[in-house]
Amino acid sequence: MPFPVTPAAGDDPRQFLIQDPTGVRHPIISLLAIDSHTDRVSGLGTAFRIDSFGGYLTAQHVLEAWLGPSRPRSTVVGLLNPGLVYGRAPIGVDGMVVIASATAFRTPPEDIALDRLLNRDSSRMSLDCMTLSFKADNTRLHEVRDFLPLRLTGKWPEIGDEVMAVGFPELRSIQDREIDTDVLTERMYGSIGRVTAVLPSGREHRPWPTFAVDSHWPGGMSGGPVFNQDGEVIGLVSSSDEPGSDGAQSYAFWFAPIPGLQRNLPHVDPSNPGWVRGWAVVRNAPWHVAAMTNDHARAEEICATLASDYSVRFGSLRAGSDDFMGSAD
Repeated sequence: MPFPVTPAAGDDPRQFLIQDPTGVRHPIISLLAIDSHTDRVSGLGTAFRIDSFGGYLTAQHVLEAWLGPSRPRSTVVGLLNPGLVYGRAPIGVDGMVVIASATAFRTPPEDIALDRLLNRDSSRMSLDCMTLSFKADNTRLHEVRDFLPLRLTGKWPEIGDEVMAVGFPELRSIQDREIDTDVLTERMYGSIGRVTAVLPSGREHRPWPTFAVDSHWPGGMSGGPVFNQDGEVIGLVSSSDEPGSDGAQSYAFWFAPIPGLQRNLPHVDPSNPGWVRGWAVVRNAPWHVAAMTNDHARAEEICATLASDYSVRFGSLRAGSDDFMGSAD
């Protein structure tokens, strides 16, 4: 599988517009902060869907301040793909999904009692990665089924390999804008570059696995997926040097060297990109997968409504198929 999108003839591969209303745009979304008092919006970064049950990833630095106590007036939302739209269209409420939960990766606090006394948090970001889920009360959210294939194990990138980042580089220019009277364009871009360094132990002050790329990834792309040439997501956009500086390059948070990350992504098959782990309701003869859920009890409920030759098994299902591999719970 190649990159999910290729630049058109004449496009600059280091930054090219992606106009793909039914493909890669579905699982990749922009993140916005809406001021609860003024209803004015600011662009934050990018997130992408990683399983069929509504799990998303982004870079932790994108949301760290906005989800903390210092920003109590703001609501962070994801902006769903508007689909095929001709001309300019306003953002509808049904296109926005509100974050229901977010899990960050941080070091333990230095002194919990002192933190409480001083009303502070002395823990620090340990990985530039955050898991997200959105409130299920938005009907359009249930229409999104596609997710991106994550490569959590296996071959490491090498210097000279081409990779592609995808995100919304123009988002950071959207700051304190009205959303009732203004029209926001959230144009998705791709950026292809070559790996210049592989850093399993990270960099100073950023001690998480990283690889560097000879492209500039603007701030709005932060949290967006980084694909290898097999079309697998091997990391996410983490940071970028200032454009024009000597040897300027961008940096991706890299999944593979972190075995513990797999425990926090329970529905991602670490060895088989594009497969989702969960509880399946299956029949052996003839083979049929009736349902796949992330909840054992729900799978048992579904099974009880079917014929007696169906059973519940834990394992991995390849997206869009009946290919299933059972495994221990």
